[in-house]
Amino acid sequence: MKIDWKIAYFIGVLHSDAHIYKFNNKKEGSVRNRLLLQIGPKSLPMANKFKQILYTKFGRDVNIRKLPNKEAYKIQASINLIYPLLKNWQKYNLPLEIKEDSLLFGAYLAGLIDGDGYVKYKKYKGQIFACQIKIAAEEPLEEIASLIELHLNCKVHYEKDKNKRGTGYNTCFLISSKNYRYLLENLEPHLTIPYKKERITTVCHKWL
Repeated sequence: MKIDWKIAYFIGVLHSDAHIYKFNNKKEGSVRNRLLLQIGPKSLPMANKFKQILYTKFGRDVNIRKLPNKEAYKIQASINLIYPLLKNWQKYNLPLEIKEDSLLFGAYLAGLIDGDGYVKYKKYKGQIFACQIKIAAEEPLEEIASLIELHLNCKVHYEKDKNKRGTGYNTCFLISSKNYRYLLENLEPHLTIPYKKERITTVCHKWL
């Protein structure tokens, strides 16, 4: 399959909020591969984009369903026919095209940030002076960090994060004069979560 920005974004979401699992169908006596994306209301724009890409690129027409008695939604699909392709993209595995192409890596990073990213202002006396982007994961994303340093020309560091789900790590970098153009041109157009898009745009425009 040709890797374009839609596939790159799709893989970013697959590496963040979506996951693939095996479903044991006891009635049929078979095991099926399934894809699940479960999100909160704020992430519905991302789910809609993910759904569109599933249809246009993989021919899978799915619905976004609201979970009963919860403020949450999900996309669930059987993916046996496309599993041989998707399995190669699990656990932060990236096609070489995305690693080497700055435009494709920007779209991938947008999917990753839409899913597991935090965009936080840094303020002093009420004034915004910087903005930090964090990507949450169970472990430090060392290869992703190396690619951010390569394509965005900025330093990356890790922060340990303890929460109700256990101990995780944030892979972090700052918006700066070195990377704001890359973010505006290659990442921001692909973001779907409004507040993340707005914060990144606001700080990047300070450098124009």
